[in-house]
Amino acid sequence: MHITILSRYLFIKFVKSIVAVFAIATFLIYVLDMIELTRISNDASANALLLSASLAVLRTPVVAEQILPFAALFGALAAFLSLGRSRELVIARAAGMSVWRFLLPTLLAAFSLGIVATLVFNPLSAKLKSIADQESLHAIVPSSSEQMHNVWIRQKSIDGEAILRAGTANTASAEFQHVTAFEFDKQGNFIHRVEANTAHLQDGYWVMNTVKILSPGIPPEIHDTYELPTYLTAAQIQQSLSEPETISFYELLSWAKATEAAGLDAARYFQQYHSLLARPLLMAAMLLLAATVSLRFSRTGAQFISILGAIGAGFALFVSNKVLGDLGAAGMLPTLLTSFLFPAIAGLLCTLVLLYQEDG
Repeated sequence: MHITILSRYLFIKFVKSIVAVFAIATFLIYVLDMIELTRISNDASANALLLSASLAVLRTPVVAEQILPFAALFGALAAFLSLGRSRELVIARAAGMSVWRFLLPTLLAAFSLGIVATLVFNPLSAKLKSIADQESLHAIVPSSSEQMHNVWIRQKSIDGEAILRAGTANTASAEFQHVTAFEFDKQGNFIHRVEANTAHLQDGYWVMNTVKILSPGIPPEIHDTYELPTYLTAAQIQQSLSEPETISFYELLSWAKATEAAGLDAARYFQQYHSLLARPLLMAAMLLLAATVSLRFSRTGAQFISILGAIGAGFALFVSNKVLGDLGAAGMLPTLLTSFLFPAIAGLLCTLVLLYQEDG
């Protein structure tokens, strides 16, 4: 009975601590974003300030979502140090409870918050970000999110494959400016390069205007228009150029498979999906990292350098995981590996340290 009560107490305490840190950080992000939107709008009127405040509400969750691992780290540090100062951990250890018995509810707290963040908070933040990008943001920022620069698209057609690069692209109308297309046959052999001032996607083909065709060993050809076959649709192009952060966790996998089936690069969508799956593990690893430097303080007192070391290690874990995730999004490594590798390694190393510290 006492173990059950203590476990429930620790679970609630760590949940409150992590949520409190996350709420404070989210509020700071909101204030900074609202100030930035006000600066961009260059309008100090009451209506402009109200609009900036409402837009900041839409934009803040997707940014705050990225700091969840740090909320787990700092929240766990605060909770462990609080338990150490109040001697609650000392009493638990004196009662014969092992470190793993009171670590279990804290790990469950971090893991549960990670699951809630993936299944509940992510769909909400994605929806709000999508609204901000597609509708509300245009009232302040002149450049539409539909207008993109230096866009690359890989496509398939009845003749083979092609890689298109556009200087600017409007994803809503599927109109591209300053387009270069590299065409390949079905065997992957290069055929020619097509340069066009503009390109517009029609049903089953691209219509390119003011075209120059460059083929190996053949003088350049100039044409007013040129048609390039494609299996792509305007919806698929808009889908492939959408940011993964604007797509709900529940839609990511089907979105990625549809993009891949169209012959487009879907690695960043698979990376986002697997990163969300790995988020509970990452938050649990952050809590274990806090435990490695905090549990012994119940006996020896807090050491400022050790706490800074834990914070530094947390930042190193986050950055390393982010860099590996970028490699996965670029298609250079398997996304399942890049999402779970560092959280798993960090969790195992922290467990090893705790075993050494507590059990010799």
